[in-house]
Amino acid sequence: MRTLLSGWGCEVITAGTMEAAREAIADGRPPEVIIADYHLDEGDGLALIAALRNELAAELPAILATADRSPAVREQAARANVHVLNKPLKPAALRALLAQWRASRVAAE
Repeated sequence: MRTLLSGWGCEVITAGTMEAAREAIADGRPPEVIIADYHLDEGDGLALIAALRNELAAELPAILATADRSPAVREQAARANVHVLNKPLKPAALRALLAQWRASRVAAE
């Protein structure tokens, strides 16, 4: 994922845990988008996204990458305003979504 996003010119910050994510963004500017896997060693991606949004006091766009296609996960993500991309991720779908969000953000500025 890092290689793919970097190849598109994105600045990528990775973290394996919630604590690592907090540390990674503590000294810099907040991320423009959060991409989280659903199944994490500690908790799940939806909880991580909610925690980061809360700590940053920002409703950042977020993507949940998951192989779990259950209605429950989709409903949780929808309630949290998190876009779901199923694994295996299709690079074109990811790139289109990121481009759409970037265009919306630029238009709002």
